[in-house]
Amino acid sequence: MDPSEAREKLSLYCPISPELHPRAEEVEARSVEWMTRQGIYPDEQERLRLSRIRVGEFVARIMPSGTEASLQAAADFVMWLFAFDDAFCDEGRFGQRPHGMAVYAGWLGHLLDSPHAEVLPDDPYAQSLRDLRLRMEVHASPVQLRRWSDAVRSYLYSQVWEAANRDDQRVCDVDSYTVLRLYSGAAMVCPTLIDIVNQHEVSTEELARPLVRAAGEVAGTIVVWDNDLISHGKESRRGEDQHNLLSVLMHERGCSMEEATREAVRMRDAVMALFLRLLAQGQSSASLELSMYLKGLGNFVRANIDWSNRSGRYFEREVRSSAEGVVALEMPLVDVTTLEPLPVRSIQWWWGCVSSEG
Repeated sequence: MDPSEAREKLSLYCPISPELHPRAEEVEARSVEWMTRQGIYPDEQERLRLSRIRVGEFVARIMPSGTEASLQAAADFVMWLFAFDDAFCDEGRFGQRPHGMAVYAGWLGHLLDSPHAEVLPDDPYAQSLRDLRLRMEVHASPVQLRRWSDAVRSYLYSQVWEAANRDDQRVCDVDSYTVLRLYSGAAMVCPTLIDIVNQHEVSTEELARPLVRAAGEVAGTIVVWDNDLISHGKESRRGEDQHNLLSVLMHERGCSMEEATREAVRMRDAVMALFLRLLAQGQSSASLELSMYLKGLGNFVRANIDWSNRSGRYFEREVRSSAEGVVALEMPLVDVTTLEPLPVRSIQWWWGCVSSEG
């Protein structure tokens, strides 16, 4: 990588090698077909925009060796997440209506528990989620299905939190925002798909280990912080939302966007250094199932960077400048090897999971 190119683009420390499932394009095409059949878009322009997200590539980078049928279900679910976000969150129907969001989330949560119940029969978003829930039942064990549905429910209820913030015009502090984004950004949902698609169930005991829980939260935090850095330019062009790490830093510290960007990159690179240590330590004593799960978490982080350069979700052709884009660096631009905890109380326990031998 030419150093001048790294300076020109958004540069993020991520020495994890990229991977891709060989059937990514076929999965992508079928996800677009599924979205069209379900009718989860308000108009043709929105349908076209959703078709450019490239959800098939995203999940194929996270789970490059999974079964094609289960990978398809995961891709269709991620398509649903993006469609739901656009229709109901942020600038959508319930983006500033916490009561409306709470009621709707409650109905969808019940549907996850009882997919055969007659819930919102004329709502394409509810009915497409029902379809996904029934398909997940084919690929997932009862334990995996419960983990996935609980994570989806947490995602839905976190949207009430975001809507309440918008309704009150409240900007979170960094600590609160870090916790909120783990859930509202669906960062705790995607990891539940890893062992479903790979057809290897991680035991409850292994997932309950503090190091494994920390690795999942760290991966999710890196992904949502990266998304904030990547999407901030687009959000600024259409009216900035307060649920972005740069906006939170600018509000809390009274700094400029350039200063907030530098600080956000420093924070995520420090967390990436911790993540690599957690993965190495976890792999040293992992079962096959846990080993594949931890590898999937690493793929999740790297996939998000590579996919963002190709997805219409973040970069629209008509407004993208030549300098916009993301570079994954083998080494951080500044030294983050000290492994000092960030001054964010809710996540400082992560660093305690790294042993002195790790």
